[in-house]
Formats: sequence, C-alpha cells, structure tokens
Amino acid sequence: MNIPPASSTHYSAENRFDRATAGLTRVVVPTELGDVVAHVDPNAAAVSDSATLLLHGAAGSWTTWLPLIRASHAAGSPLQNVVALDLPGWGESGGITANATVEDLADAVAHVTRTLGYAKWTIFGHSLGGHLGLTIAARHPERTASVTAISATGPGALSVLRHPVRHFGTLPLLAGMLGAMRFLSALRSAGTGLVRLLHRLRLLGPLSSPLFADRHTLDASVIDSLAAEVRPTSFVRAAMAAARYDESQWSSIQCPVTLVRGDTDVFVSSADDDWFAQEIPHARQQVSQNAGHFAHIESFEPKDHARDGAAAAA
Repeated sequence: MNIPPASSTHYSAENRFDRATAGLTRVVVPTELGDVVAHVDPNAAAVSDSATLLLHGAAGSWTTWLPLIRASHAAGSPLQNVVALDLPGWGESGGITANATVEDLADAVAHVTRTLGYAKWTIFGHSLGGHLGLTIAARHPERTASVTAISATGPGALSVLRHPVRHFGTLPLLAGMLGAMRFLSALRSAGTGLVRLLHRLRLLGPLSSPLFADRHTLDASVIDSLAAEVRPTSFVRAAMAAARYDESQWSSIQCPVTLVRGDTDVFVSSADDDWFAQEIPHARQQVSQNAGHFAHIESFEPKDHARDGAAAAA
C-alpha cells in the first residue's frame, strides 16, 4: 500500500477507538482538490485489491460510518479493507473550492483509493456520498464492483438545489436547510460558532429532529457529531456542484446498485424511487422502516449489506 509515511499516524481519539476500528490508520493523500484524509486498514491492499469505500454526506465526516463499522464487527461480518474518507471540505480534509464539480469530487475519491493500492471498490455512500458513489460508478465502471446508496441526493433534492424557491414545496425542509447553510456560511467562523452554541443550549437536537424518525432513540454522539462536523460553506459549495451535475449519466451504471431510504426521509421520496426505477432499472430498492435520512444509523442492516457487497465484489 502506498501510504505517505510522514502523514501516517494511528487515530486514537478516546471516544472513537475500539476493537472494530483499532486497526485503522489515518493517512493523508494529496489530490487536485487538496489533501484528503482517510482511515484505512494499512495491510489490506497486500491481501486484496478491492476496498470497501465509505463516503459520508454533507453533514458529517468519516465518523458517520462508525455505527456501521462497529455493528458489522459485532455481527461477525466486519467490513473488509475499509477506506473511510473525509471528503474534500469536511473533517480533516482540505477545503472545497467554489468551482469544484461533482466529477472533481468523484475523481478525487477514486484517486485516493487507487493511491492506497486498490484496483476496485465496493461503495457505501450516504446522502451526498450516495450521489458521489453513483457518479463514481458511472465514471469508473471497470473499478466499481457495487454501490449501496443510502438516501442519495437524487432528482427530487437536485430540483430543490437548482431552484429552491420554485421547488420549495417538493422538499421544503431541504430548501430551508440550504437557506440556513447559506446564512451560516455568510457568517464565516461565527456560523459554526452559532451551531455549537445551539448545541450547548440543547436546541440543536430539536432542530435536527426532522432528519430522524425518532431522535430520542439515538445515541447522544449522533447529535454531538452533527454539531462538530457542520461545514456550512462546504455544504453550500457541494450543493452548487450537485445542482450543476447531470444525473442522467447514472443510467449508464452497470454494476449492482442498492438504493436505501428511510420511510420518513424528508430529503428522498417515492418520486425518487420511480425515477431510479426508470433510469437504473436493475437497482434494488429498499425502504427502511422507522428511519429518516440517516438509515445507516437508525435501522440499516450492516450484516446483510456487507455480505451483498462482498458477493458483488467476488
């Protein structure tokens, strides 16, 4: 595995270090969008050339996958050859420029994974990460074994991102969130400070309730992570990039695709299901009960999907 030695350090923050993640190593890979931080198995590429690529959404970092990594480990079917990224603009990775495209982000992810020694990958992506996963499958078909897209940013969300006022009624909460992120972005560092103040005042939980079927059933770390990982400027710039993307390119995807959404998801609807059924007819669609926009945290079945991904990669 080609890991830049000066950048490789063991990630051992107390609240994130456990048996399921103890073997992961933090690495930094330069890309055209800046340095990208990944958490990986340092020895995996010597054994297999296929990675399990985990792509978070626009309100998180690589840590959004810790529940899935831990649950898979506990179920006796640990994810193999994990590459969990902080996408450009989030976590510890460099910023995302105003003119960056979805294709730029997808190619940066592919570059990082190839640099780490993998020729192929099985993708799990949430929200923006699901959008990127589908884009990677369309742009790199020979390398993509399968995609599981959880609440992917699809046609309904894209219509709102393109015309938030005209399509406000399609997904009003997304239109409202976009407006809020634009406001917070304009405040610069004061914007993130405001989010953390709301969290300290215990208001962020109630404000984020629409994202979940029942936030009271979640571990407190989920809301803590939302407060810590919010990146308003990155959210706005990623939204602009997604709005410029032509999602009809996904119709060229040939690999196995699984589309997952929560039954109370406020950013994805049955109309998206119908669109995907037409554009990617071989895709398997799954509606997770008692889940909102974060089905991989609320009710995702990691063992089944880890098995499906492994079968697809074989």
